[in-house]
Amino acid sequence: MLLLASAAAAQDDSAVTPADADNAAAVLTEEAIAPRVGATLDWVPIEDVPEPLRDVSCRLCEGRYIDPQGGPNAGKNPESAPINARARSSELEGNTVRLSGGVEVTQGYREFSSDEASIDRETRAGTLEGNIELREPGVLLRGERGEFDSQTGEAQMENSQFVLHEQHLRGSAALLARESNELLRIKDGELTFCAPGDNDWLLQTGELELDLERGVGTARDATLRAGGYPIFYAPWLSFPLDDRRRSGLLFPAVGSDSRGGIDIAVPAYLNLAPNYDLLYSPRYIGQRGLNHEFNARYLDPFNGNWEVGGSYIGNDKQYADDFPDEPDANRWLAVVKHQGNYGGRWRSLINYSKVSDVDLIRDLETSRLDSRRDVNLLQLGQVKYLGDDWLVTLQAQQFQPLAEDIRNDYKKLPQITAQYRSHGEPFTLNPIGMVQYSNFDTDTDLIATGQRLYGEAGVTYPMSWQYGFLRSTAKYRVLEYSLNRQIGSLDENPGARSGLASIDGGLFFERNTQLAGKNVVQTLEPRLFYLYSQYDEQTDQPDFDSAELTFNYNQLFRDTRFSGRDRLDDANQAAIGITTRFLDESTGDELFNASIGQIVYFTNRRVRLNAFAPELDRSSSELAGEFNFYPNDRLSMRSNLQYDPSTRKMNAGNLLASYTRDDDTVFNVGYTFRRPISLVRNQPTTDQVNLSTYYPINNNWRAFLAWNYSLEANRSVEDMVGIEYDSCCWQVRLLHLRYFDTAREAIPDFDSPNLDREHVTQIQVVLKGLGGFGDGVEQLMGDMIQGFNRLAYRR
Repeated sequence: MLLLASAAAAQDDSAVTPADADNAAAVLTEEAIAPRVGATLDWVPIEDVPEPLRDVSCRLCEGRYIDPQGGPNAGKNPESAPINARARSSELEGNTVRLSGGVEVTQGYREFSSDEASIDRETRAGTLEGNIELREPGVLLRGERGEFDSQTGEAQMENSQFVLHEQHLRGSAALLARESNELLRIKDGELTFCAPGDNDWLLQTGELELDLERGVGTARDATLRAGGYPIFYAPWLSFPLDDRRRSGLLFPAVGSDSRGGIDIAVPAYLNLAPNYDLLYSPRYIGQRGLNHEFNARYLDPFNGNWEVGGSYIGNDKQYADDFPDEPDANRWLAVVKHQGNYGGRWRSLINYSKVSDVDLIRDLETSRLDSRRDVNLLQLGQVKYLGDDWLVTLQAQQFQPLAEDIRNDYKKLPQITAQYRSHGEPFTLNPIGMVQYSNFDTDTDLIATGQRLYGEAGVTYPMSWQYGFLRSTAKYRVLEYSLNRQIGSLDENPGARSGLASIDGGLFFERNTQLAGKNVVQTLEPRLFYLYSQYDEQTDQPDFDSAELTFNYNQLFRDTRFSGRDRLDDANQAAIGITTRFLDESTGDELFNASIGQIVYFTNRRVRLNAFAPELDRSSSELAGEFNFYPNDRLSMRSNLQYDPSTRKMNAGNLLASYTRDDDTVFNVGYTFRRPISLVRNQPTTDQVNLSTYYPINNNWRAFLAWNYSLEANRSVEDMVGIEYDSCCWQVRLLHLRYFDTAREAIPDFDSPNLDREHVTQIQVVLKGLGGFGDGVEQLMGDMIQGFNRLAYRR
């Protein structure tokens, strides 16, 4: 027995709006399509399909089904409509009307036609003989002999064919019964998504039930054939006719990788209620064993959204071989996620993940590239209150490190923040107020623990005009500690005070000009930001959650160079920046923007994150710049850079150019460079080229690849290659990925013999209209190819 749960729709008609479809169907008059309908079940070759309806599926199938009753052609409900009949000849015997020769019977939108018909005027039932056709919006039935009941809508046909236009499904049956509640019962039948004359895949059944109202098909004694050969048999099979949720087995995910060998998962989906469901996936990993994975979701208007998931693998064979000294090879993952919104004032959030060991996610999440880049797992609980004037947040947070050499991060147990919600009204003094209490703890005895209290108060005065803005701010900051454990003989109650003042102003100039032949509006936006903050000694203070921020253009106009609240930085500086934009005069779309700026330091910066670090004595910062170019909907270029005038070297920069086409082509070319600088700790040199593409070779074949090449190491560090074949009714993708297995946050040594190159192979097969297996392919493609939208490529 096999039950297939609902997946995403098998075809993508998103490029065609319902209005387009109705208008296009309207231009196909009965005279234009009738000769073809008679032979091909409402199938219209692509050369006769109106341009608005030539979507991806139509191009692959070289045509499409078009329902003459669809759109504006749909008639009245037959339950309230009279029966109209006509034929070349008629005969009345009692209550029975016998018609022959071109019989046509209509009742609202329901239509019958045949060579001969007998209709009982009292029961409104009858029989049809020869070239029978029953038509309703979205459904076409044909047969040699049949019976019908016009009061209930029920019909029965022998040696029949049928088409479901919206589902793009057709089939045949020795006996077909059409019931009143949009239910088709088929005996000794066949079903396929393929175009007429093409049976690349075919589902043969002893009994088949198509419930159009519920959107589900059920087959008994089912044999799936591909290319004429039987490939699968199930005594009972259920599959979706649309994308509504329903219980059942999803198609399996199949792959292989060098960390675990063959990898097969068969998910079972339980649609328990409209507001909660469960997904259970037994997953066999060749070198490890059976991994049990589950994910449960619950949605409630009062209790919010909940998601609980995890996995468990008992006695992981590969893990036991890799780590023979570990006493326990049972491995597990637990995940809890929650979002709540109560009356618009109260909001809650939980994001909690925990694993049995630091290597579990890297070993088992082989279809997610970002799992190898995770440094730790977040464990967060949070409640917020949004008042008219204050935002109050209660938070508990800690992390689980995912590498042995990562320090045990501090736990915030708890952190309470109250912040005044300024309305930002121009030409009015707006108060600034914030107080934050944090309790920091850790599992190690080697670092300080204790409580931190931070507060700030002040005012800001924003002014805004059409030609510019000016924002003045003054505030006073207070930082106090009460430490349970301090390192060495340092003060157990350190603190700091610092006043801060800033002025931020900018002007807007514009002119009409041309760019690439377009009429555009060019703007020129100079900006000046002056910042002064007092110095206070802070060498006794711990570093609980702070870091020195990476320098970029946006950093020019911030009032601190630190994240977190452990340092009150000193400053006497002015940031100068200028931006220009080109806006399409007719649409207002931004075609191009470029910005460049620099900070001038009037005094040395003495406050450092590391108490023993020397003060910063530079007179100016690096030059920071960025530009973005969007000449049309297909091409985009984005870049930012940091240039050091004192050394005449580029310290950091990246460029990404992307090109897309209507035929789904995606091209990406990127370059990233960053050298280690003293303001950021543990930062490796990066000098890397990135290429990726999803490229249609022709109407059916597509190639895709991604290549990350390190110029510093002179070798590829991550590459993926794949091929796809996409036909009218089936699709297959094959993908192979290689990458280096390096420790998280470590600088890889490419000359080391212990540096392993890992491999992942994934395959995806989709039988359109029925389902498929191998969603891990789409996960990897989405991670590696920027601009690849996995939903857009479902057919």
